[in-house]
Amino acid sequence: MSNKNKKNNKNNDDVKKRKSYLDVTRKRRSKNLKTVILPIIAVIAFIAVISIYFYSQNLPPSGFGALGSAHTHAAFLVKVNGENIDFSQPQYQVVSDYIHVENGDGTTLHRHATNVTFADFLKSVKMDLDEENNCLVFTNDDTQYCNNDNDNNQLRTLVNGNPTSTESISNYVINDNDRLLVMYGNETEEQLTEALDELNKIEIQLT
Repeated sequence: MSNKNKKNNKNNDDVKKRKSYLDVTRKRRSKNLKTVILPIIAVIAFIAVISIYFYSQNLPPSGFGALGSAHTHAAFLVKVNGENIDFSQPQYQVVSDYIHVENGDGTTLHRHATNVTFADFLKSVKMDLDEENNCLVFTNDDTQYCNNDNDNNQLRTLVNGNPTSTESISNYVINDNDRLLVMYGNETEEQLTEALDELNKIEIQLT
């Protein structure tokens, strides 16, 4: 074999070795990508999704201040046809972190953020005040108690003994020691006074 042929064969062997090395290296990189890098990316993506989810869960509703930006307490009663709505029942307890009743008590409102209204509490326990039609609404079954001239039933709302509109009490942000009354029925003025006396005797829970 001539020197030229030997040289060509050697060059061909070198090329084959380089190709073989490149193939092995490429396969090794591909294996590393599949077994190491891709799982790391997947874990990072998973952590990012979980973090975003929990961050969004902790954001206050639109218009509310941050949780803990306030801590105020007020007494309240909601009466329908002479009967008190019993907010001490479990389904009403701490439904919202921002404004609620707690510890088995049903007559003290606890507000834990700024800009949270009385209507926000009612909505959290599936109630509402229809400002346009002057109604107390139970939104879970759409029961409504509205002013009715035929049977003299009226929806009355008072803050600290002062009559107010349903719109005003809906948008009211409670202060310490406030006393709110929502009452539907055909009560006399004497019965209204008795309801206010009952409200004023409530011991506001400050814990």
